[in-house]
Amino acid sequence: QERIDKLDTESKRLTNEYKDTIVEYEILNKYDNQLERITISQAEEIANITKQIEDLDETNKYVLPLLERMVVTLRDLIEIDVPFLMDERMARLEELENILFKANFSTAEKFRKIYEAYQIENEYGRTIEAYSGSIDVDGINLAAQFFRLGRLNLYYMTPDGGETGYWDKNQKSWVHLGGKYSDEIDAALKIAYKQAPPDFINLPVQGVEK
Repeated sequence: QERIDKLDTESKRLTNEYKDTIVEYEILNKYDNQLERITISQAEEIANITKQIEDLDETNKYVLPLLERMVVTLRDLIEIDVPFLMDERMARLEELENILFKANFSTAEKFRKIYEAYQIENEYGRTIEAYSGSIDVDGINLAAQFFRLGRLNLYYMTPDGGETGYWDKNQKSWVHLGGKYSDEIDAALKIAYKQAPPDFINLPVQGVEK
């Protein structure tokens, strides 16, 4: 009887070990299946990212030349335009030229900066502005206040009103008026600086070429 009891105990132990082994196998099998699904999903994600990169490289072949043409066109516009705020505008243009082929700027960032520059240039055509600067009159560099009327005309006046003038778009040079229209330019400057309400101003204006 004692031997039978021992065999029965051993049998139960082996049975329990077998059950535990089956449970452990099922857990491991389930975990293995989960890992397999994760691995497959990761492989698909890697393939998708790789495809996106390849597509982006292909897109850049067409986008970058377009961006380059936009920057070249912007330079042409500034160089033939009325010469207002030239330091500011050229600095913005040179920044675009510098980042155009830099790898640490994304294509989207390059496009955003170029688009912003075009927006700024477009806005000039719909606004008036006054700003300080200097101008060469008969070889003498004089301090001056400038009045911009859209991108149609640009006028200047020295602080004492003794020298005035405007930019001749046809001749691409300054016309110096020797103080003529000083009251009118002064009135325009005050309006632009918001020191006076809007009013009619009598100034020579060059028309838009058709």
